[in-house]
Amino acid sequence: MPSFPRLSRAADAVQLSLFARLYERLGGYRGDVISLQVGDTYLTPPAGARLCQQPFDTVDDRELYAYAPPAGWGPLIDAVRAKVEARNGFAVGPAGVQITCGATHALSCAVGALLDPGDELILLTPHWPLIRGITQTRSAVPVEAPFTMPLLEDPAADPAALIRRHLGPRTAGIYLSSPNNPDGVVLGERELAAVIAVAAEANLWILADEVYEDYVYDGHRHLSIASLPGGAERTVTVYSFSKSFAQAGLRVGYAVGPEPLVAALRKMANHSVYNVPQALQRAALAALTGGDAFLADARTRYAAARDAARARLQVPTRSPQGSTYLWLDLRRWGDDILERIAEAGVLLAPGAGFGQAYAGWARLCFTAVDPDRLAVGIDRINAVLAASPTALAAGAGADADAARERGR
Repeated sequence: MPSFPRLSRAADAVQLSLFARLYERLGGYRGDVISLQVGDTYLTPPAGARLCQQPFDTVDDRELYAYAPPAGWGPLIDAVRAKVEARNGFAVGPAGVQITCGATHALSCAVGALLDPGDELILLTPHWPLIRGITQTRSAVPVEAPFTMPLLEDPAADPAALIRRHLGPRTAGIYLSSPNNPDGVVLGERELAAVIAVAAEANLWILADEVYEDYVYDGHRHLSIASLPGGAERTVTVYSFSKSFAQAGLRVGYAVGPEPLVAALRKMANHSVYNVPQALQRAALAALTGGDAFLADARTRYAAARDAARARLQVPTRSPQGSTYLWLDLRRWGDDILERIAEAGVLLAPGAGFGQAYAGWARLCFTAVDPDRLAVGIDRINAVLAASPTALAAGAGADADAARERGR
């Protein structure tokens, strides 16, 4: 056996993403698997926004097949700036936009630009799973701050206090997602203003993950933290064509913020991916400029899928205000419940990936498969839960809990 040189401490600290681990597990499975663990959609991109529909034959080959500008393709940058001002309520300069290889790349570059080794990034939990590993790859330290769920349980709780208790001498930034992945909470002005206040007091950066901005339901409204007083000058905001326009396979996203901040982020982008292929950016531009009807239709379909899933699922759940997920409390069914559900041919995302406090929870994506397939998956989950001795012992109290949660 050869002796290899040592790996970096960052590589040792970071685990393979929970999604990659689940896919590895699928490799040896021969049954019918319904994958509800990953945040994707059964829809296809808007008309006119697919690669095969782009008029590539009208573009000079020397432009299409050359390296794209490191910041991004000019027409897409212009469209992003117009969209951010019109829909998100704040302005960014020409150098305040960076086109990236998806939102994951954007957040990785932002963390690299803003944190030194040993710095701490406060993660408002439950959090998107990959942000923990992204932080660790930069030899920085993720610090979990339970946020959305304490506010749901006690609306009178002070959101600033929930963050302040986790501040330390090496705190450099705060990460938030709204609409939140995984619990679907849409942060309002009170909560976002509290984040800004704490960031201003401690002189911190804010990393705002707003990739689910287009999927908000029941009269709730997405509010960009950079649109609030004091927010824009210290916030980098990240968006995704994957989530908005069903273009996950294209890997196009973007980050916007103050030009000096984005200039630092751009260095990280240029020394990792260098640039996003122009062909992919052209399809993204077609979606951004011609996808409004798609967004309206998808929002209606997703809300219907959410409601149908909650009505069918025999697990108490709050109705998510946004995003494409149900956040399930499965703790009373035992530590091996996700294993048993997987054996029935359904994959859910384990809650521990969203924060250390959420072992026993799970995330279900209600847009990952079409509605008929979703119903089959939920029936399989229900069958596993019904066969659990824990479920039988829970009795009428669980039924009462379910009735209360369905009413929220």
